[in-house]
Amino acid sequence: MDDHFFMCREQPDLLVRPPPGRTEGPDGYLFRLAEANCMTVSDLTQLGVRFDREWLSRHRLLPEPALDPDLHAHVARIAHLKEVTGRIWNQRFVRFCPLCLAEDPTWRAGWELYFHDACPRHGVWLIDHCGSCAQPLKWRRDSLLRCQCGSDLREDVPSVAPAALIRLSAVLERKLFNAPTDDDAPPLAGLDVDQTQRLIRYLGTHLDPFTHVRPLKLRNAGCLENSWPVSTLAAEIIFGWPEAFHRAWSRLQESSASGEKKGLTGTFHSAYQYLYKGLREAEFDPVRDAFERWMATHWKGGIAGRNRRLPPDLLKNVQWIPGKVAADKLGISSARLRHLIREGKVEGEESLSTSGRCFLVVRRDQLDRIDAELAGEITMAEAMEMLGIGKVRMQRLLRLLFPTARRVWEAEYLPWRIPRGEVEALLEAATNLPVVGIPEEHQVSLGYVLKYWNWTGEEILALVEAVKAGNVQPQSFLDSARGISRWVFDVAQLRTLQRSLGLDRSNWVSIPEMARMLGVKQQVAYWLTHHGFVRAEFLGRLKNLGSRIRRDEIERFRQNHIFGREIAAIVGRSPGKVIRMLAEQGIYPLRVPTEPSRMAVYVRGEEVRRFLAQMNSASPGGFRLVSSGLPNRDDP
Repeated sequence: MDDHFFMCREQPDLLVRPPPGRTEGPDGYLFRLAEANCMTVSDLTQLGVRFDREWLSRHRLLPEPALDPDLHAHVARIAHLKEVTGRIWNQRFVRFCPLCLAEDPTWRAGWELYFHDACPRHGVWLIDHCGSCAQPLKWRRDSLLRCQCGSDLREDVPSVAPAALIRLSAVLERKLFNAPTDDDAPPLAGLDVDQTQRLIRYLGTHLDPFTHVRPLKLRNAGCLENSWPVSTLAAEIIFGWPEAFHRAWSRLQESSASGEKKGLTGTFHSAYQYLYKGLREAEFDPVRDAFERWMATHWKGGIAGRNRRLPPDLLKNVQWIPGKVAADKLGISSARLRHLIREGKVEGEESLSTSGRCFLVVRRDQLDRIDAELAGEITMAEAMEMLGIGKVRMQRLLRLLFPTARRVWEAEYLPWRIPRGEVEALLEAATNLPVVGIPEEHQVSLGYVLKYWNWTGEEILALVEAVKAGNVQPQSFLDSARGISRWVFDVAQLRTLQRSLGLDRSNWVSIPEMARMLGVKQQVAYWLTHHGFVRAEFLGRLKNLGSRIRRDEIERFRQNHIFGREIAAIVGRSPGKVIRMLAEQGIYPLRVPTEPSRMAVYVRGEEVRRFLAQMNSASPGGFRLVSSGLPNRDDP
């Protein structure tokens, strides 16, 4: 009796023994087997029925292996996945394609997978709610082809699904059945079903800018309402690879932008960490490679050298580099770099760190383009080094010697760019000359002329042009100088050139000479020129280079101004008394807010003339204005 009991337990009483289909899922087959024997799935479980190739073969639910080896291989693979990778199966929520059920009344294995949301055969959405009662479909129902409300599932009308989602569902099915495919997108190549689902979950949750902080905690992922936003976004990214993948990261970066400096974790949260921790298998290397290519081109934050997750080559190839590095590469200051960014010449991003420091990054490729545009040009500092000319003199001679010199983008305060060819042509104007340590007594170097000879820019330009034309030839090179400043000339030759220019230097005087002509101290003369009352031409800031004034400018000043001491001499009073008397009538000397004059100087106007007329009428003997040095404007 005991043997008979165990025989019954080993041989379940199944009247109908249909074999599983080649595309049928494990839960769907057990449901169909239970319904064929007027039982429930729970009854089969109690009888020990399970979806296993050996068990099904032993109980004559599968044909002999020789008759259908492909069916045995399919059942063995599905049973193994069911046992080993249980997390890929959507056992709680039921979904189906009514068109497939109408053609073949079996439950396809792909419908039992997570994120298999569309039918790849008919291109429609799967259905998980009854079209009649609008209730979620359950495994615990009486018939495989009917809802628990009794309506026929084959009569439901599905809607068209997105093309990318249809392709993704087809990929899931082929990977489930281990079928060959040529339609795998680059990130899916070499992935199994479990890895494909993990990638779908990652792309559809982490790369959604509106998701929560821990998006992998997707609740009720088997419900179509919760899974379709994830699978749809993942399908768009996968089949738009890598452009769609890069756009997704750019959206995350833009949505996280707040004006504060953040690292990779602060900007992307777990999307960055899970890429290297959760998807660490080698099969996900294409995904990480695509992310690192995006970082090299679009990441606007800094990359620390101590970040061991990222390859060292990435630090050398990133397109967004710190502003200080970019400024050094262009040879400009950080302030000028920000000026370029404000003008739209260079694309830059500025943020604040938690400590309040500004962090500026700019695009490397735009700097390369700028350098390419500036090829064949040198900075003013480089030209000064090559020519041996100081900064102040170079600033005055730059546009004279090199008319084609320009500022970067023709904007004020930006660096000068000088054609290298013009500088080299100037250096080659005099060659193959002897080198001397000390010039002869009748000789002088151009560097000496620039420093001590008070020559104007026009005179220096005339000398350079004469050398280039061959009219004036340097005698030798001074070994202690460089560039054109080492040219050594004969003094008489330079004097002859200067006289031939016809600049009439006799019409010019220095400031000390102007002081002697006006009969004032040099401090007064310098005060008048410094504040613009006497126009002077500035010659430079080097030693022995000052300013010069035209003689007619001094005469103009005399005609329009009068010193307080002259008025005092005319009216016969002391200068101090005259200044107070003029102030009582609202007449004040020339003055500036920052620095008082050492001598009272008045504008020779009607107020001064009226004052002198009053003083003349009040004087017993009177005085003549003409003899005083203040001519009457009414006299012929």
